[in-house]
Amino acid sequence: MTLPLDFVIPDGWTAVDPGGSGAVFVAVHPVPGEDFTPNITVSVQQRPDDVSIDAVAAEAVERLARTLAGLEVLSRRDVGDPAAPAVMQLLRLRTGEGSELIQTQVHLTVPGATPEDRLVLELACTAAPATARRLSPGFQRFVASVHVRQHEGTQQ
Repeated sequence: MTLPLDFVIPDGWTAVDPGGSGAVFVAVHPVPGEDFTPNITVSVQQRPDDVSIDAVAAEAVERLARTLAGLEVLSRRDVGDPAAPAVMQLLRLRTGEGSELIQTQVHLTVPGATPEDRLVLELACTAAPATARRLSPGFQRFVASVHVRQHEGTQQ
């Protein structure tokens, strides 16, 4: 799916090929001496149903939980506004190898011309706990910078 997104990649992050990840964008932030490379991913779903953004966030937790040894939702809160609701959730992940990671997810609604055209963006930042705290301000700036171009081909 091609979606005309604009965003600003935070300092220290490098865009990489998403490969078969299912994401439309992936960036990494190598940290010397760490086993896990922090990453930011952007995924897009067309959601013509009327499922709430809270339910979409819960679905993301269920989907992720199937691939991990453990998952705990540390917090979930509504952000955004009624016209374009959004949810932010903070997750503690435990891999099969016993590593602990923190993932911040932001689920943003992109209303379409009709309800059937609604899209949901999932922005996620995953890192080891100490690194996640340090990288959080950059991820927040990344999320704040994301917007959909209204007309493809026009200069911004």
